[in-house]
Amino acid sequence: MEMDSNAVLEASNGGPSSSANGSISSGHGWQKVTNPKKLRRQEKAKPGGGNALSIDEKGNPNGDWKVFQSLEKEAEDRRARRDARAASILNSEAHTSITANDGSDTERENHVHPNGVHNEDAKKTKPVKLKKPKISVAEAAAAIDASHLTHFLLEIAELYRSLPDVQLMRCTDYFGRAFSSVGTAQFAWNKINKGPLSRVVEEPLCHLPEAVVKTVSEWLAERPAEAFPNFITWALTDVMEDGESHQGSQKGVKSLTSPSPGKTKVAVLLVLALVFRKRPETLLQQAAKIRSTSEFQGQEKLATLVWAYSQAAQGDLVIGMCLWVQNLLPLAVGKLSTPVSRDFTLQFVESIILGNMKKTRPILFNAVSRKGERLVPPLALESVMRLAFPIESAKTKATERFLAIYPIVKELALAGSHRSKSTKPVAQQLLPFCLLAASEDVLNLRLEVCNIFRWCLSQNPDCYKQWEKLHLENLKGSTHVLEYLCLDWKESHAQLVPLNDIKRTMSALRAKHRSSLEHAKRDPEFEALLHRADNSCKALEKKLARVVIYVKAIAMIFCTLAIAYGCYLFIQI
Repeated sequence: MEMDSNAVLEASNGGPSSSANGSISSGHGWQKVTNPKKLRRQEKAKPGGGNALSIDEKGNPNGDWKVFQSLEKEAEDRRARRDARAASILNSEAHTSITANDGSDTERENHVHPNGVHNEDAKKTKPVKLKKPKISVAEAAAAIDASHLTHFLLEIAELYRSLPDVQLMRCTDYFGRAFSSVGTAQFAWNKINKGPLSRVVEEPLCHLPEAVVKTVSEWLAERPAEAFPNFITWALTDVMEDGESHQGSQKGVKSLTSPSPGKTKVAVLLVLALVFRKRPETLLQQAAKIRSTSEFQGQEKLATLVWAYSQAAQGDLVIGMCLWVQNLLPLAVGKLSTPVSRDFTLQFVESIILGNMKKTRPILFNAVSRKGERLVPPLALESVMRLAFPIESAKTKATERFLAIYPIVKELALAGSHRSKSTKPVAQQLLPFCLLAASEDVLNLRLEVCNIFRWCLSQNPDCYKQWEKLHLENLKGSTHVLEYLCLDWKESHAQLVPLNDIKRTMSALRAKHRSSLEHAKRDPEFEALLHRADNSCKALEKKLARVVIYVKAIAMIFCTLAIAYGCYLFIQI
């Protein structure tokens, strides 16, 4: 303390002072106290102070430099090896996390390197999953080897000999692998199925080589019948559910099944088309199930069903017509019908049945009665007739199209030999409907049903007795029929020969009129109809009487001519 006080005092007086522990510098009369130990600590604290290269007075580096250089090199090598091991560990952990998909994006971002560094390098080195190139249906179909397919089909037929439905599934798997690179962009079934039916029916079978089609068709022909029902149900359901899922995703509606991006049902559709064309009877056997099961109901599923029916029609036109009558026509009739269902029903007949009448007409007329069942039953004719001749307020855009197909439907419904076993039941089924429809105030419908009523009388004599029983219950319609027979008597006479049945029926109807007038409850409208019907019966009786006179006169003339010719020959002899 004494020394320091003196030093300060001397410094303030401008005199020099020194100490064993420090040095004093002078400047302008002031003395600066310096501490050598403190200076050395400050030098070491400078960047690279401890390990820095020091230069001696001659300009050469100190001897300690080589020692520090080797130590730094070893330290740098150790750090490099440690960083490399840490990076490899982090890369493997990042790959495992991506594969297992367990761990959020936040956790991966916050994953820390063993040295406390974020795993940014590991994220940059994530493996990139390569996408398969998408190809068209035609390109995938062209790559199928028919000989390899033949070997495969023979192999699965042997392996699954007792499981024929499994064979069909394995065949579908084969085509599934062949068309695995075809995406929805290359084959959008929902969009394709909205086109004209004449073009849609060729999809996707038109892309398959003929050799492949022939190979699969011959193989399908050898499969037992019990192999197809379960497969058809599964395949149709699979296509429809896939279509619903993609449709729901396009509309933004959440669906029960999530669509698989890039996946298509080309393989299932191909095998279905081949099955229906080669074995169309298998679809006809499932017609009742498709018609009544809820999983096949719905407007969005109708397009696929119509495509399936069209495929069966390509294989057998008669089966196609049966499917139209049983499953499509009912969708166009009644309160449940919609413009879409009517359009599909008409498209099927127009493009598939009536597309080539020269070819289809003989085939259909040769099969008007199959195994005791009519190709077009009376109920189907009634439905088409109602759609072709509706009341004015019920006409739609489809009315003219139904009117265009009505003649061929009528011909098929009434086809058959005169008074044969196939036409007699049809006549008895149609007659009550004709009487009922004749009472309606639609002129074209009334004329059409009166014409069919006359056909019924000509085909089955029992229809006269049936008419007598239904006459008073359907007096208005029956009166219109009687007036029609009178007005078109020339044609009626030609069809109703022999006339004994119609003559007896007129007498029976007049007797009913007299009895009803006696017991009538003074209903003016009913009495007026009775008088109209009775007048028509009288007119028909007069026409029948004239026919009898004409027949007798003609018979007398022929007899007279025959006798005269005989006399002439006798005289010549």
